[in-house]
Amino acid sequence: MGLIDKDWENVLGTLECESLLNGPSKRLSAILNKAESGEVIDRDEVLSLVNIEKDEIPYLLLTASKLRDAGKGKILTYSKNVFVPLTQICRNKCGYCTFKYEPGEGALFMSPDEVVDLAKKGAELGCTELLFVTGDKPELKYPVYREALNKLGYETTADYLIAMGEAGLKENIFPHTNLGLATSEELLAFRQSNPSMGLMLENISPRLLKKGQAHHGCPDKVPKLRMNTMELAGEHRIPWTSGILVGIGETWEERIDSLIALRELGEHYGHLQEIIIQNFSPKPGIMMEKYPPPSFVDMLKLVAISRLVFGEGMNLQIPPNLNPETYPMFIHAGINDLGGVSPVTIDYVNPEAPWPKLEIMQDMVEDLGFTLRERLPVYPEFIDDEFIEKDVLTRVVNFVDKHGYVPLEEVTNG
Repeated sequence: MGLIDKDWENVLGTLECESLLNGPSKRLSAILNKAESGEVIDRDEVLSLVNIEKDEIPYLLLTASKLRDAGKGKILTYSKNVFVPLTQICRNKCGYCTFKYEPGEGALFMSPDEVVDLAKKGAELGCTELLFVTGDKPELKYPVYREALNKLGYETTADYLIAMGEAGLKENIFPHTNLGLATSEELLAFRQSNPSMGLMLENISPRLLKKGQAHHGCPDKVPKLRMNTMELAGEHRIPWTSGILVGIGETWEERIDSLIALRELGEHYGHLQEIIIQNFSPKPGIMMEKYPPPSFVDMLKLVAISRLVFGEGMNLQIPPNLNPETYPMFIHAGINDLGGVSPVTIDYVNPEAPWPKLEIMQDMVEDLGFTLRERLPVYPEFIDDEFIEKDVLTRVVNFVDKHGYVPLEEVTNG
């Protein structure tokens, strides 16, 4: 990418692009050089990146791209998945959510047969990830749900998820469970079938729990509790995906503090495999339907800042279905992953946002000089016996090449 081209004229304007010839400020140059050399940039330095001039953004992106290239090369990854909304009943009341519904508005949960059928179909179509997403602990709020779950033979939603993950693994597809808050015992049980798991931090600020904010009435969104679950996962050596949700009423400072909290988590435990920078998208009928989504320029800045915060080694993702027109530009901001794409199921959390066609995604990636490679839910650098249970690791190794990717074949949505 040249410093001055039509893409940047569209983003910044012609006059701003012409001023790029003057170079970045001394302060910005010092921070970018520090990050590029592999040093950790501190909170004050990260916050200063938020306030750079518009015509300095390309320098930020160039440094982010250099870091990504140094750590990940010219490879962009994705996973081929099946999205399993095991239950959409939830005890939280997130202001941005359309995933949740109340008992009586739909099935209380998917049946075991429905889960196994999805797993089989996904495996037949070459999917390698069985992505479990559920409402948080509905059994603690809804007696009708709890009674139905008990009749099925399970005390908690976590128990049911554990069993369905094991069932999915038997169909030669790898479960990746986003379960919400979890105990140490539950995480150990999940580890027997899940090569990796995930929990979005969303934001580290307890302010968002207050009345009128996105997480008011959401006991499972208390930041300290979410961090505690991820710390337990670190103690149990579970490869972990996390990230932040952007545009839910948080400030720039709260975004940066969230990134730094995750960086410190990863530095301490070494199990953080991926960071997702997910933009909020307003939808009719939600409490936050009138909230503006984050701007494209703000997302570009935040993704690039995230690369500088985490350095060259972290896997950094933006969801392409939430950025269908602009996701190739985020490659210039330092991402190296495009998330999960399904030939079987929709994105039940964002049902209005269809997955991109893999053939189109591959062409866009190649036009920018990159190679698109399919990965498992667990990233290549975590495929070893420190992080994956022995029996699961044996299966994982049989699915990947010597580099840890799914062997190359013609890319298709199935």
